[in-house]
Amino acid sequence: MKNFYHSLIMWIPFILLFSFATVGLEIVEGNKIRTTEYFGLDDIGPTYLLLATALFVILYPISFLPLTFIVNKCVTKSKIKIAIFTLFGGIIGAFVFKIIYNSRFGFIEEYNLNVFSAVILFAIAGLIFALVEISIKKNIKFV
Repeated sequence: MKNFYHSLIMWIPFILLFSFATVGLEIVEGNKIRTTEYFGLDDIGPTYLLLATALFVILYPISFLPLTFIVNKCVTKSKIKIAIFTLFGGIIGAFVFKIIYNSRFGFIEEYNLNVFSAVILFAIAGLIFALVEISIKKNIKFV
């Protein structure tokens, strides 16, 4: 039961970190898109952050929640946990990049958007998530 509560607590840092990684991705790659067909951070402002937050509220239970369960049950070394969460953060970044920019308009090819910026930003978010997860596991006793 402690593992379940810990995973629910980790939902909050996941949403915050990955939502801000999405905003960072929009700043880095989305500003290259200059068309009226795309609504980005310049057009809808704070609503973009709310949409990103909604995406990650839905994405956590199908991606990082099972991963957090498995990693906490099977892995004891912190460095391996950090590597796993960083890797999966990068994978989530590539997935989110495809969702945001490879819509029916094909912005990736047209504006030469780079998926590696998404992988790097989300891998950093995964790294910070792992560090937060490890520190919460060590410092909060009821978890």
